[in-house]
Amino acid sequence: MPMMYGGYGMGWFGGLFMMLIPLALLGLVVYWAVNAGMKNALKTGASSNALDILKSRYARNEITSDEYKRLKEEISH
Repeated sequence: MPMMYGGYGMGWFGGLFMMLIPLALLGLVVYWAVNAGMKNALKTGASSNALDILKSRYARNEITSDEYKRLKEEISH
């Protein structure tokens, strides 16, 4: 008795899985890349933003040069 749909006995169900597995792997890779990129962007943006605020406070003479140096050191770590 011949097997249906190409002789492998899986029918449309096997073809569906053959498409879903690579798509799922691709989705995981894209999710990982976007998630890692967002974490890096948020981490870098927060640090540079704090430094910009510190520079503007120093430029407006709201803090002394000693405070500026101390706070800059704390931000960079």
